[in-house]
Amino acid sequence: MLNTANQSKTAESSFKNRSKILIIVLTASFMAVLDFNVVSIALPTITTLFNVPVGLSQWILTSYQVTMTVTALIFGKLADYIGKSRLFIIGFLIFTVSSLACGLSTFLAELVLFRILQAIGASMVLSINLAILMQIFPENEKGKVMGYFTAIIGLGMLIGPTVGGFIVDVFGWPYIFFINIPIGIALIIPAVKYLKIEEHLTKENEKDYLGALLFIIAVGTFFMVLNDLASKPVNLSMFILYSAVCAVSLAAFIGRELTAKKPMLEIALFKIQRFTLSAVSLVLYFTATFILVLIQPFYFEGVMGFNPSTVGILAAVMPLAMMVSSPISGRIYDNLKLHSHSWIVKNYPLVGITVMGLTYLICGYAFWNVNLILIIAMFLIAGVCRSIFQGPNNIDIMNSLPPEKGNIASGMINTTTNFGLAFGTAMGAVLLASFVSFTGYSGNVLYVGASTLAGVCGVILYISGILCLVGGLLSYRK
Repeated sequence: MLNTANQSKTAESSFKNRSKILIIVLTASFMAVLDFNVVSIALPTITTLFNVPVGLSQWILTSYQVTMTVTALIFGKLADYIGKSRLFIIGFLIFTVSSLACGLSTFLAELVLFRILQAIGASMVLSINLAILMQIFPENEKGKVMGYFTAIIGLGMLIGPTVGGFIVDVFGWPYIFFINIPIGIALIIPAVKYLKIEEHLTKENEKDYLGALLFIIAVGTFFMVLNDLASKPVNLSMFILYSAVCAVSLAAFIGRELTAKKPMLEIALFKIQRFTLSAVSLVLYFTATFILVLIQPFYFEGVMGFNPSTVGILAAVMPLAMMVSSPISGRIYDNLKLHSHSWIVKNYPLVGITVMGLTYLICGYAFWNVNLILIIAMFLIAGVCRSIFQGPNNIDIMNSLPPEKGNIASGMINTTTNFGLAFGTAMGAVLLASFVSFTGYSGNVLYVGASTLAGVCGVILYISGILCLVGGLLSYRK
């Protein structure tokens, strides 16, 4: 009885402090997104400085996203045992300390190692951030909250390239990691004070360690396959080995999850059409977007001859449009639900991802023809479309499962998001390296020649546009 009273008191407190908790969660999410986008702008500089091919240097980005992909579901499950609040705070501490270690790294392998540790901390935060927000806010405010959430992601993407380019130019690449430290320290104190929510912890001792291990091996080797494809010439023996291990471990993982009493991932959830189609659409959306994130610094530097600061400003156009339009898009979504426009609400994400696909196709043409005005215009439209798609699609995923599976739904959003980010980054590197190699060139991508690089990047954007259109087909609801 006393325990129930305490839970009720905690729930009431979290509702009263929901605005403070929202700020804490959004700030931590912002830092995780910022970190990826800051580093993406510095990638050409680090690639040249360490004198490594893009197939290796892209692991500075990919290792971060792969680690978050393979750990999100694990931490989503772990939250059931230790609590979302505790997991969030521990994760942000790890993220802050490892940021310092990244900035102090002196060679590529060391940097990648600390990026993995940094990603573990970020994954603890992001695997349950939406579960926290959806728990403490009422139904009629969820669209608004998701609009703020999408906006803060846009802000991280906006500030990341701009600040990243400026920092690389003025201070050097290590300081793109050092900026996390003061913000991280400033966030820990209010998180400890206010981030107290009602928790229903499970006392089950059985955990799916084997399933987690098989999942890590399957996803890890999958990205090793892509990494091998991005490194020219391809090491055929390693490619075959990684492919075989990936296939076997994936099959074993599925078999394990179908038979385990307490599986890490309930395969039966994928029988829910709304859940599965929304998750796949999210993967395609992020894959297409982060193919562009990977190639645009090489395009703007190699084709247009811009410095990192200018590249950062151009890369901020789409996130700026996303950030400004997201709160408006969220409120429109809430109003449509309030007035029972059911068909429009169901297909709200469809509009965003479909129009975004069309803008990527046009942007591919603009890349090929070096039309900066058209590129900027398409970036602006795509940014608005991202705000229309991302938040409502995440709500679809959260609402497609019962409330007691909120941690799993949040973890799945983080898993699919980071898989899409990592897959898009890796595929961008594969496509860039492969198309450049088709021309007979084998040196640094930046020096392949402006006309050749423009054509290569244009074709890659056509592929991104097609991926979004496929996502649009999957987003259609009757």
